[in-house]
Amino acid sequence: MRPLAALCIIGISCVESFSPANSNDGFSLSAYQRARALETSNVLDASRFHFQICFVDNDNFHGRIAEGMLGRIAEYNDAMCVIFPASATIASSPKAPRDAAAPDEAVAICEELGLCSVRCSEMGTSFDMSFLDEYDLIIALDEDVQDLILRSLSPSGKSGYESKCRLLSEFLSGDFYNINTKDTSVSSNEDNKASDSVLISMIEPELWERAGPFYDLAKGSSSAIFATSSSLEKDVAEPRMIFTDAGAAVPNTVGWPLVEAAMLVACAGVTRFCLDTMDSQFDLALNNLLDTFFYREEHLDLSLDEADSQLRKGSFSVTGYFSPRQRRERIEQHLTNLRSRLLGADL
Repeated sequence: MRPLAALCIIGISCVESFSPANSNDGFSLSAYQRARALETSNVLDASRFHFQICFVDNDNFHGRIAEGMLGRIAEYNDAMCVIFPASATIASSPKAPRDAAAPDEAVAICEELGLCSVRCSEMGTSFDMSFLDEYDLIIALDEDVQDLILRSLSPSGKSGYESKCRLLSEFLSGDFYNINTKDTSVSSNEDNKASDSVLISMIEPELWERAGPFYDLAKGSSSAIFATSSSLEKDVAEPRMIFTDAGAAVPNTVGWPLVEAAMLVACAGVTRFCLDTMDSQFDLALNNLLDTFFYREEHLDLSLDEADSQLRKGSFSVTGYFSPRQRRERIEQHLTNLRSRLLGADL
């Protein structure tokens, strides 16, 4: 039954790339981010029930920490079997020798944050272009890394991979990570508040205490915040809070603390994006199954048990994603809508 599940999921319509020149309203950053997010969401394949994600840096530092953060956030959100993070470094970078062990600063940060210190202390992995096929999503730490990857593709093959090679900073935007849950019926301000609330709840309290003071600054950051620093030791040693001339304690926006906060928020955005994409694809697949199996008047006489049994035979992969209660609710709603369409005048 798996091929049918895959067909149902692959049946998602592809979105065309956003082009400001084609917009009557001029360039819109939000629309641009949503278009890019939808492209990426559509190239992911949820039929395998998990996503493999590889962070790529050029310093053998940021990617390892992002990998550990995503693993911890996935665990906190019961998604350890859904999201599998990894990291790699551009081998040609002089800042990161091939298959090098992590810098001491990276290991110390991983231990301080309670991340997987074993994974962080292992020898590194050099990025290979084959990773574009091996992983569901490649997340570059900054634009230099992303440009290097995309420039290495042939012109004819580039368009097939651009949508699955994204910047980590893109996941700081609610317009990107929230693409599959955005409610068009509420105001933009209300939607942004709801989006913030959901994202914050995905970060466990211990980590949120570190990210919280920097959240407003972090969520609007560009990819430059994750770019390699020329003085890594100094950046990591920067205090989290500093005193103003008036004696007030404020977050220190220089050095690692702000970068750490942005990375935590972005990894929460990656988690939200992946989980919502999987929900959205299976939701569409279930709708396709319901439309395929129940569309005539005679189907209205089926009991919920009979309809559920028939639906399960159609695709165990798709229906198994939903609990029995969820399936029954969806079947009941579908049959109600079908009855309205077929017998609307008699109701």
